[in-house]
Amino acid sequence: MFKNPYSASTATQGVSDSRRTFLKRALAATAAAPILRSTIVPARANARLGKAASPPELSVIPDYMVYARLPDGRLLGMIHAPVEGYAVGRYSQDNGKTFGEFVRLFPLDTRLGSWSMHNAFLDHEGELQLIYTNDENTFAEHKPFYETRLNIWHVRSRNQRRDWSAPRLVWKGYAGSLLSFVQLKNGRALLPFTYLTRRTWAQRGTGFDAFTFMGRFSSTSAYSDDQGKSWQVSPIELKEPTPQIGVDGGIEPIVLELKDGRVWMLIRTQWGRFYESFSSDHGATWSQPVPTSLLSSDSPCSLTRLPDGRIVMMWNNTQRYCYANGGRVVLHAAISEDDGKSWRGYREVAANPFAKNPPPPNGDHGVTYTVPVITHDGHIATSLTLGGPDGGYRLLRFSPEWLYETARQEDFSQGLANWQYFGTHGVAAQAHPEKAGQQVLSLQKPDASWPAGAVWNFPVGYRGELRLRILLRRGFSGAVLGLTDHFSVPFDAEDVFYNLFNVRLLPGGGIQDGGRLELDRWHDLLLRWDTTLGKCSVCVNGREIRRVQQARESGGPSYLRLRSTAVGEDPGGLLVESVAVDVSKSWR
Repeated sequence: MFKNPYSASTATQGVSDSRRTFLKRALAATAAAPILRSTIVPARANARLGKAASPPELSVIPDYMVYARLPDGRLLGMIHAPVEGYAVGRYSQDNGKTFGEFVRLFPLDTRLGSWSMHNAFLDHEGELQLIYTNDENTFAEHKPFYETRLNIWHVRSRNQRRDWSAPRLVWKGYAGSLLSFVQLKNGRALLPFTYLTRRTWAQRGTGFDAFTFMGRFSSTSAYSDDQGKSWQVSPIELKEPTPQIGVDGGIEPIVLELKDGRVWMLIRTQWGRFYESFSSDHGATWSQPVPTSLLSSDSPCSLTRLPDGRIVMMWNNTQRYCYANGGRVVLHAAISEDDGKSWRGYREVAANPFAKNPPPPNGDHGVTYTVPVITHDGHIATSLTLGGPDGGYRLLRFSPEWLYETARQEDFSQGLANWQYFGTHGVAAQAHPEKAGQQVLSLQKPDASWPAGAVWNFPVGYRGELRLRILLRRGFSGAVLGLTDHFSVPFDAEDVFYNLFNVRLLPGGGIQDGGRLELDRWHDLLLRWDTTLGKCSVCVNGREIRRVQQARESGGPSYLRLRSTAVGEDPGGLLVESVAVDVSKSWR
């Protein structure tokens, strides 16, 4: 997407306990250190549940574009790099479904260096404000890393977007991707940004910094009260200890103005979760960053305020992968009605189709770096960059109301289109052994050197039930059924240590700690959980056989994981005819 100065850490991260405000121990922990913004708590029933909500859709676009919705409802998609010395864009009359031809917007002097547009908004006067970086030709001249530049520049339209100001320098140095650029209610333009420091393990700093490593980068914010004519930079340096030496630290901050007037910042880290900071003076100063319980890979998020006040968040709710501390194969979304104190949804809104192949040598198969816009018809839209062989770009569109769904079913009529099983062998959709015209999921480990596993996402719920119709074939050599609250790769061998609930199916059909599934026979398996009690009931063919203790605190699962635990080849394997989840009891 943009020039990315960050090299993702290759060290894996454990998942710490998340907090739940509806448990006494969580309340006590919150009282000691109030970190409230990412807790999933029971929400009131919502009238929107009855409305039609379109699911996510991806369409091919020719280039990555940043979007702005104009007063007449049109979308303007602006290419991040200039074309023949001009900033260019395309207009859409139908909420991003189709776009017209490229048009020139304003000139950019390429003699100054390479330009890259990161963000834009339509301000209170109906003018567009854009943020760029320029490399001062330091990349073309192959300057050493600490001598390179990504200076920040600002451009604003005039006369209702018919004319444009010349670019103005905001800040000089090495800035990271500028994924958040907003106008506050008082008219201030606020730009959080990340900048390169000279910090190393040998030169960590003084005071508390000498006892840890704060990363190569720090964050702060710039702001303008005169439509971008002049800019001030906050004196506050935002930095967080890192889990490894040499990694980036807190980077790519995202901001949102809260209803109480504070500005909330979420910061990407290498800890497997976001950190947060707050400003009570419109971004001039900031509180010390502290961890949230929002799990994430080493990737950024986006926060979008809907016209009715709700917030939509998009991020990679992923863990335990060597690239970006969890990877970016799937993109998630959640919605909040209480200014970010509680969330629901936790749905996959995009998955990279190229993930079936090994990752490219210079990155991974990512869907991330979202810069959303709200379309005239109320959808969320953002460009995505796919790390596939064509380096393609997609436009993601989805209705926020879709995040209110409370049930999901799978009968494999679409094969495994709704499942993630890359990096494994022996996972496939095949003909039902007894019902003509139907398909089942087959999971059978064919080779000791390859794992076999599959992952399926559903709406989050602190209370719910999952029904699975399953058959274990003769020779079955073991598997684990896991319910968890985040994505990890299908071949994640450590998932059992981080799942909320594990049901271990032993070789021969036994269920660990009680019960048995007769081989070569279909069984109805029911998992009924309640995270307020920390329990999951396991029923086979209508009879409860055991209760599983919750392994760690969480607001509830949103993933089913099926993985073979056979040490070598599994000559039997298992079949799944259908899966159905209902979490409606969580949201009444």
